[in-house]
Amino acid sequence: MPADGNHPVNNMIHNVPWDIVVLAILAIALAFRLYQVLGRKVGMQGVRQQRPLKENLGNPISSRTAPPPLPNTQQDSASEVFEQAQYEIPSAATRVGAVMVEFGQRTSTAFLPDAFLKNVEVAFRQVIPAFASGDLDVLGKFLTSDTEQAFKLAIEKRREAGEKQQSEIKKIDSLAILDASLRQDEQAGWIGQIEVRITSHQINLLTTVDDVPVQGTDAVTEFHDLWLFERKFDSSDSSWRLAASRPA
Repeated sequence: MPADGNHPVNNMIHNVPWDIVVLAILAIALAFRLYQVLGRKVGMQGVRQQRPLKENLGNPISSRTAPPPLPNTQQDSASEVFEQAQYEIPSAATRVGAVMVEFGQRTSTAFLPDAFLKNVEVAFRQVIPAFASGDLDVLGKFLTSDTEQAFKLAIEKRREAGEKQQSEIKKIDSLAILDASLRQDEQAGWIGQIEVRITSHQINLLTTVDDVPVQGTDAVTEFHDLWLFERKFDSSDSSWRLAASRPA
């Protein structure tokens, strides 16, 4: 029987490369730990990648994914909000400005050019579509008697020809007071007139009954109009009314 120091088992234990064994055990432990950590992360990513695929297949997307509404976009259905047009008003030191000051002296209140142009803007937005649709009731609120008669004849002529007018105001860029005058009439008394240049963007198209274009275009086009407003200061009617209109 061999001595204890020469026992085969002892020789085997003595010959085992313990440094390699220890490294192998550490490698296995580290690999197991990495699998636990990385395996969980990959699993979570897999779930997240599947959610958009379900939505693309027709499942309803949560309302939280939709963008919030833009501010100041909700409007009352009974009223429209228009972009503010630019007003151009001569100063009181000019001839036109001095005439407008005299307008105020003919009434109990001062003449306010800003308020006047605001009323012109309102009239423009109503007269244009009213003429297109042939609404004489609306036109009668803004026109002088002679101008109302001229508009009425134009509407009747258009209807007799079987034509349709499409007029849509997209934007009013500016309103500028170009001239003002004050004269005295033997019968009507003092009459004031103001000429306004109106720059706007419109769709303006005249067609036949079969929608064949006769004049104009269905594209948005820039227009320049000259409107002449008139007021009879000695009359019970204190309104400024449209007395004439023509392209600028």
